[in-house]
Amino acid sequence: MLSSITAVILAVILGVHGHAVVEDPPPRKTGPAHEAACGLAVVDVLETDIAGPIENAVAEADEDYNCNAYLCRGYQFEDNSDNVKVVKGGDVLDFHINLIAGHHPGYANVSIVETATNEIIESLRTWDNWPDHLSGPPRDDIDYNVTIPVSLGSPCDVAGNCVIQWYWYASGNEQTYESCQDFYVEV
Repeated sequence: MLSSITAVILAVILGVHGHAVVEDPPPRKTGPAHEAACGLAVVDVLETDIAGPIENAVAEADEDYNCNAYLCRGYQFEDNSDNVKVVKGGDVLDFHINLIAGHHPGYANVSIVETATNEIIESLRTWDNWPDHLSGPPRDDIDYNVTIPVSLGSPCDVAGNCVIQWYWYASGNEQTYESCQDFYVEV
């Protein structure tokens, strides 16, 4: 009987909590500015499953939704200004992805994104097939590093203007996963 209860609890947890999120360095999180911009309905979905697909949250958007959930899950710089990484060109940053459920392959990338436009300034790393269960050990799809381009300057020399964004699109089920790290380039 205990194993049946355990199986049900595990199924509920796995059904609610899935798929992948950056764990290190600590990514952007929710806060009052996020709730004000995106609305409580969207924030509730994103916080119920911090590693879940953005589409689940957007499906719940109501009249309070006034953000771009496809830019860092709608998480706002104002809620994360104490978690800004200061970097220089040539710095190597280590990342770790918590892959909770990678049963829907797709493609992924790590890029520097300008937050004002949600445009990629610089692509740092790409995976044509993510997650790649054949890549290790060690697995370079969940434990990897990126190098900050030496030529990177403006607009990324001001905190809040740019993020390092990890992006995964699971093409089989058409779901989007993102995590962002705030940073600025020290000149």
